[in-house]
Amino acid sequence: MKEKHFVMIFVTLVSLAFLLVACNGTYVKSSREEPIVAASPVAAKGATYVGSDACADCHEDLVKAFKETPHGRVEDFETKAVGVKNGCEACHGPASKHIEDEDPSEIISFQGRKLTPIQKSEICLRCHTSGQTLDWAGSRHGMSNVACTDCHSIHKGTGKYSLVKKDPNLCYTCHQKQEGEANMPSHHPIREGKMNCTSCHNPHTAANRWMLKTDERINDLCFQCHADKEGPFVFEHAPVVENCTICHNPHGTVANNLLKQNEPFICLQCHHMHFHSGLESNTHYGIGKVNGIQQVMTTKCTQCHSQIHGSNLPSNTRSGMGRRLTR
Repeated sequence: MKEKHFVMIFVTLVSLAFLLVACNGTYVKSSREEPIVAASPVAAKGATYVGSDACADCHEDLVKAFKETPHGRVEDFETKAVGVKNGCEACHGPASKHIEDEDPSEIISFQGRKLTPIQKSEICLRCHTSGQTLDWAGSRHGMSNVACTDCHSIHKGTGKYSLVKKDPNLCYTCHQKQEGEANMPSHHPIREGKMNCTSCHNPHTAANRWMLKTDERINDLCFQCHADKEGPFVFEHAPVVENCTICHNPHGTVANNLLKQNEPFICLQCHHMHFHSGLESNTHYGIGKVNGIQQVMTTKCTQCHSQIHGSNLPSNTRSGMGRRLTR
């Protein structure tokens, strides 16, 4: 036994040695076009701060509009804590060289491809280090080369968050499939203006794959509005307890009640056909002269099983008790 263990250890050590030689002490490079970690952008060497009034000599309209934005109303003492100067130079860096030479390359510019999306976001994250933006780097947007400035317009954005467009139109710029679903016959009241994308999603979070406003189950987010479906119930429906999206598409569907398919097809994905729909009309369970396939194609399961999300009452018949979810 000891010899066998020694051989296993020796083989493991040899395998590790070959692996180290093959890697040559380097990490495997990422396949992303942009580096995961990018150096922070810096202004021209030797440049000093001159204040926003100096910027207004050439950029009068921008400076005037900027003063009316949330960033323009930030006081000096609010930015000193993070080591940046208030005003234009908080984001663009010290501008003395740029003003002297009128050279755009001597200031941090967000236009064109000079800065990567990660570098643009790094400038914003100097101040926005808490709250929703705390885990931006690990979010789906942050890892998909989306920059803060793709959604926020610092100089003349709309509303409290200086958005380029209002929600949900801003989200629809990229998420066109969800825009189409939101206009289907059955949909959440986004189009009616009673809610928007950020009612359910946090565009900065890395808490879950879909950037939902919940750290627990998807159901917990749904139950914030649909509390009557939460229970607990004496007789539960398994998919309801597990995940609402097993049956529902929250962005919109053709079927009623946001169901992925109409009844009875949505139910038949898990359940077999019942006796009254699966048997031919020549049996004593048959209804009239309609055959079984016609019945299953024209019957809604919830005509009898009305409490599909759960029930606290036993069924009318003894068989199955409350598991039938009939009342």
